[in-house]
Amino acid sequence: MFNIANFVKACQGQPPSTIKELLEAALRDPESVTEALAAIGAGKNAGEGSMGDMVIHRAPDLTILKAAVPAKFKSPPHNHLMWAVIGVYDGQENNYFYRRSNDSLEAAGGKQLRPPDVLVLGEDAVHAIENPLERTSFAIHVYGGDLLSAPRRMWNPFTLQEEPFEYETARRYARQLIEQS
Repeated sequence: MFNIANFVKACQGQPPSTIKELLEAALRDPESVTEALAAIGAGKNAGEGSMGDMVIHRAPDLTILKAAVPAKFKSPPHNHLMWAVIGVYDGQENNYFYRRSNDSLEAAGGKQLRPPDVLVLGEDAVHAIENPLERTSFAIHVYGGDLLSAPRRMWNPFTLQEEPFEYETARRYARQLIEQS
């Protein structure tokens, strides 16, 4: 049975490789994960609340989120400025990777994640996510720092010009991307 407090404690002070193993073990029982995380963000429509609504744990060296990705959602390219480990327990999360190219970005591959897939992103990763399904997808995202206060960057998905990461601007871009598809 997945226990949130035990998972948080096990993650503290660990490198991404260990976090990956912990997530892989947890995702062997996705129903247990779903049940344990059901109350987090309950009553909020996916994509309408703030990132803070989905926080499982937040500290200077570790952030753990329940990621509820709305149907057909697409994010703008963005970075985290810290490593991340993503484990999908319900649905699908497509990741599109980018590398810097002069003052812009260029595509650098991608990976589809479905239960019980786990992906490790390095500190310098730039990616965008998409939920191609007609329903909300769910994942656990673990970050090696305080994601909510990091001076992150994002890229305008239409011009690929870099700008400061602002949650409301990212949501606006996401709405535009959904409308465009």
